[in-house]
Amino acid sequence: MRKRFLSITAALFLTLLLTLSCLPVPARAEGEESGESAYADEQTETREETAAEETPGGEGPAVPTEAPGDEEPAAPAETPSAPEPDSEDVTNPEVLVIPSDANALILTDNGAHAPSGAPGQNVTVQLPLAVNKEYLPSSLYILRNIVVMPDIPTDGGLTSWPFDIDENVNTRTLLDMTYESTADVEFVFRISQYAQRGVYPVNFRVNATVWRYDDVNGTTVTEDVTFRLCVYVTVTDDGDLSGVVTPFGCLQVSGENLSGAYSAPSGSPGQSVTLRVPVINVGGTLTSVTVTPVVSGSLEDFPFKVTSANLARSYSSWGRGETKVLEWTFTVSPYATTGNKVIKFKATYFENGAAAEGTFSTQMSVTGGYEPTALSVMVQGYELFVDGEAVRGLVAGQEAELRLALVNNSKADTARKVLTNLNFSGSPGLTLCPGSTDSAYVDYIAPGGTAQVTLRVMAKADAEAGSAMLGIGVYFESYSGISGTASQNIMIPVSQKMELAPGTPAVYGKQIKGRETTVSLPLSNMGRGKVLSVRVTAKGGLTQDAPCYVGDILPGGSVTADVTAVLDKAGKYTAALLVEFQDTAGNDYSLEVSVPLEVSEPEQAPAAETRVVEPTPEPQADSGILGLTGQNLILAAIAAGVVLLLIIVVIVLAAKLRKRDDA
Repeated sequence: MRKRFLSITAALFLTLLLTLSCLPVPARAEGEESGESAYADEQTETREETAAEETPGGEGPAVPTEAPGDEEPAAPAETPSAPEPDSEDVTNPEVLVIPSDANALILTDNGAHAPSGAPGQNVTVQLPLAVNKEYLPSSLYILRNIVVMPDIPTDGGLTSWPFDIDENVNTRTLLDMTYESTADVEFVFRISQYAQRGVYPVNFRVNATVWRYDDVNGTTVTEDVTFRLCVYVTVTDDGDLSGVVTPFGCLQVSGENLSGAYSAPSGSPGQSVTLRVPVINVGGTLTSVTVTPVVSGSLEDFPFKVTSANLARSYSSWGRGETKVLEWTFTVSPYATTGNKVIKFKATYFENGAAAEGTFSTQMSVTGGYEPTALSVMVQGYELFVDGEAVRGLVAGQEAELRLALVNNSKADTARKVLTNLNFSGSPGLTLCPGSTDSAYVDYIAPGGTAQVTLRVMAKADAEAGSAMLGIGVYFESYSGISGTASQNIMIPVSQKMELAPGTPAVYGKQIKGRETTVSLPLSNMGRGKVLSVRVTAKGGLTQDAPCYVGDILPGGSVTADVTAVLDKAGKYTAALLVEFQDTAGNDYSLEVSVPLEVSEPEQAPAAETRVVEPTPEPQADSGILGLTGQNLILAAIAAGVVLLLIIVVIVLAAKLRKRDDA
């Protein structure tokens, strides 16, 4: 039976294999080709069709071949040339459209004929003209009615037209000009005395008519054109009426190589001294010249006695580059001190028609001069008072009294007419109080004596924090007429207003007596001044090892101070945080912030529970299946049942197979 079953199974398997091998393979459709070959043939056919269309007569593309041997290649086909203008085949040429900014005439050599001259001279302006061949493209065009005239501006004045304007208008008329024509035009101008030195563009306006005869239509085409030509003229000097003034002054002390050697004069008090000053004109031609020594009330600037009210020297004209020697004789003042003195002179004149002035100076030496008694008045100290109270500095926007202590250091002379002035040039943060003045006056200060003057100052609202420098000048004189001055500076501290605003404090964690807690305090600088050295100290039921240091707070800035402290007592009470800080002037400030607390007592630890420890049973020795108990015994029984069931199934199957074989 088993053999028969195996035979039948093998036969079925072989039959299946033979059936699969005999299945027909699907044949390719008739006429079908591979993609690559079909695509290549299609491209070939397309190229052949294209070549056939491009070749006349439908023939294939012509392939160039070389001439065999010495044969010359075929000559290329001749290109038909344009007919000559005079031939019978000439058609009517189109009328050219010329842009409106094109010039029918152009300058052939402008730079070679650029003239130059000085005011009052005549200059010749040449215009070498030629026909613009782009404008008149052939001999069929003629330029007629040509008029050339200067294009004198009507609003630019002498800044654009440097010549004198005559009553008659200079114009030039030219004959007809064609394709190859040239012409030279000349104009003569006189440079004005009002002209200034420089290079000027000179424009000329040209009016003309473009004419052309049309042979085909028998008509005449004309067009009126106007265009401009420009040349440049150089004016080499400023005219006498140009109004140009030398910026550094025309009259200067002449050098030794131009005027010879002049030694500086010297003299003692009471002697006569002659000043000889060589002066040269380094500017334009000057007229109505007046030179006067500068008389000063200070003997250091003018150490002479004034004996005449007319010390000026006058000249009707002073040419350019001309040197004149000016002389004055003076008597040295008996109070002139020993030393070298600088004598100044002032000159007024008209240069190129414009009024101007200048200064120059010379030197002299005073010997055996007057020795005045030492006299010195100075600021000994100062104080600031705000509302009657002394302060170290000012807050921005604050007004104060400035009390200056003056002292006369002389042992014998009395200081008279003592004037004290404030100078705010070096202190932009300080200014005067409204309604006050910057000067204070004292009649006299005895030798070795002191005096006090009071002035009112204020710090500006936008002043920068820091020390502001205030200048003080003291002016005085002695009974003998000797004047003196003293200049000093004082420093006034200025600070901006501070407004340190604390926020609401926050307490973190459980509040239990004897434990640490953290109190956060927000701080904001609402003022315009910097807050320095901020520190926070806890007190009133809070204890900390050291103050909480915050540091500096800029204007508009905010910080948070986290203060760690120990809660000293239980209950509901209010502690405090002390905030201390300084301003930029070093002044100390403080504020106190309340901290409400509700502190509880620490909890008592619960009593320990008594636990009975049961003895752990000792493990017993393994005694096989009989020694199993509890859950282990149940698992063993289940396993035995499964094994018995498998044995029964195997026996039943074996019996059925035997019966089938016997049958």
